[in-house]
Amino acid sequence: MLKSVEYLAFKWKLLSRAKCFQTNLSARLVNQSAVPVSEHLNSLDTTYSIWKDKILYSSFIEKKNIKLGYKQNKILESKMKKLEKDAIRETSAVKPFSLALKQLHNEPIIEQHEPFIDDVKSPPIHQLPYQQHGLRIQSSTREPEEKLATGEWMSDYEYFDEDENNVTSFYGTPDQNEPASQIPCGGCGALLHCIEPSIPGYLPSQLFKGKSKEQLLTTICQRCHFLKNYNVAINVTVSADDYIGMLTSIKAKKALAVLLVDLLDFPCSIWPGLSDILGVHRPIIVVGNKVDLLPQDCPGYLENVRQSLTRSVIESGFSRNNIKHVSLISASTGYGVEEMITKIHNVWGTRGDVYLVGCTNVGKSTLFNALLRSDLCKVQATDLIQKATASPWPGTTLRMLKFPILRPSDYRLFLRTKRLQQERYIQRANQKLQREQKKAPNEATLLGHIGRTFEKEKEETFDHFSMAQRSGAPTPIFTLNEKNEKYVNSKWCYDTPGVVQPDQILDLLTTEEIVLTVPKETIRPRAYLLKKGTTLFLGGLGRLDFVDGPASIRVILYASQALPTMICETSEASALYTAFVGTELLGVPFGSQDRLDKFPPLECVPDILVQGTAEKHISVCDILLSSAGWIAINLPKHCEATFHAWSPKKKGVYIRQPALLPNGLALRGKRVRGSLAYRTGTTFKAR
Repeated sequence: MLKSVEYLAFKWKLLSRAKCFQTNLSARLVNQSAVPVSEHLNSLDTTYSIWKDKILYSSFIEKKNIKLGYKQNKILESKMKKLEKDAIRETSAVKPFSLALKQLHNEPIIEQHEPFIDDVKSPPIHQLPYQQHGLRIQSSTREPEEKLATGEWMSDYEYFDEDENNVTSFYGTPDQNEPASQIPCGGCGALLHCIEPSIPGYLPSQLFKGKSKEQLLTTICQRCHFLKNYNVAINVTVSADDYIGMLTSIKAKKALAVLLVDLLDFPCSIWPGLSDILGVHRPIIVVGNKVDLLPQDCPGYLENVRQSLTRSVIESGFSRNNIKHVSLISASTGYGVEEMITKIHNVWGTRGDVYLVGCTNVGKSTLFNALLRSDLCKVQATDLIQKATASPWPGTTLRMLKFPILRPSDYRLFLRTKRLQQERYIQRANQKLQREQKKAPNEATLLGHIGRTFEKEKEETFDHFSMAQRSGAPTPIFTLNEKNEKYVNSKWCYDTPGVVQPDQILDLLTTEEIVLTVPKETIRPRAYLLKKGTTLFLGGLGRLDFVDGPASIRVILYASQALPTMICETSEASALYTAFVGTELLGVPFGSQDRLDKFPPLECVPDILVQGTAEKHISVCDILLSSAGWIAINLPKHCEATFHAWSPKKKGVYIRQPALLPNGLALRGKRVRGSLAYRTGTTFKAR
């Protein structure tokens, strides 16, 4: 009886504290919504009051103005009222305690405000996941390291239940809304997170969320676990020297190279001199990934993208005769993957191995996952690849992910073609869904379907009615034996490691900064009116100076929506950058003063001359600012303009002509009254 009374008293204490917490939270939100824009900015950076007259436009200030408008305040007030009603309802459901019952607890029950989690912060760790060379390749003379204590999940990694419909991660799913931890991986030193599988330090969200600090301290990331336990490399980013050495070993082999290129970051995602490394006569299939993230500026925009990608690959040193096909796909949504597989079957067959090559963050592993469950992989091997990769990479003991390729006989190709014809209704359904999604531009995207023509024959490998299986014991793991007669003469598809291209800025950014910089949804173009002598900042990662030309021009920015923009006079640009770098006005980079001191300053690439075209509303060219994004230039007929482009260490400044999306100006929104900016554009052009 006494224990029951103590439990009720303790429950009453928790409810009281919960009510106090909700009240304080409501007060905090209301106070934040009532703060004027200028006071809010002054609290973030005291220098704003000094420099505010020099800022011609700031997307951050514009966003705050919208958020703190009359409509938004009304929404906040209604939310606060709902929170208060919910708190009152919960507390009223508990019957009041008598005074004697309250005194049963030894210590007095006093309502007090518990500190917010955000109020108690440990010193931040600013770790650059791509700055390191990545996991070192294991040599044959290296003694095996003692395995780290990884907890129950890591010891049962191979039994982890994977979602078959998910192709973004080998095990589990990512969660972009979950912030990264401040705990480094014990294997590679990257901060543990569940945001993006392509970023070092990744753990699936099912295994990251809800873990305490002590649990994470004894956990290593996904790729370290596979490398340490199975000598298998997943999403490994190697050094430039190791990367060149690995690909050089392909030079003497009869193999097809599938070159993956990030359509949001090319030519920066094409390794320089790759044609010489792979061989002058190497047949390649160019695959432009992330096409679903590009806005649709005109009905034939995909053909414009394909031609622009082909020109960029040829300019990087590849011969047009060696390019067997150019595919535009989305490895995450499945768009275009089936057509790419058909082209591989028709062009290459099983004359040799297939290698997926490309820089980091281009989507090689995501595509590998998609191909593993497609008609390119042998049916019997689909369920065995998660652990078995027994063939070592030439010249090292590091084993790469790979799967055996299905031999495309004439009959199999006939059955595959028949299946694709029968599944055309899925494409029609996707097109109908696209038309419905275009009513809400944020949701419009390119969708696809990846199926299997041949199914695995059922094999009874264990007794489903055994006590071990009924009790929930782990099922047996079957590995792929390459000496088996089914695979001894097979050709293989390899997933090679990635490397940071010298023109990319990913190695300069922390995990949180990479998440803000790399787009994860369809880009919505932002248009601006630049006057001569003004500068456009793209966060703190790049800037474009309009030095000379017409009185004003229109430019379109293609970048992540999380990166803020700012326009000012060119004469004040350097001083403004120094004053606001690290603040929300420029967004990235951010962090402590030590972190900002280590970030390289912006350096100038001068005298970029652009000439206008005869066609109206057509973008003349793109000025690329490395991995941050690009700016399309619109010039009147027979006009010339001079620009200065700035990026960290002059990385990745390119002129792409003609523009990737020449009709992008048609996607712009209406001009904001009294501003140099247009409203954020749509992701498609209305037919």
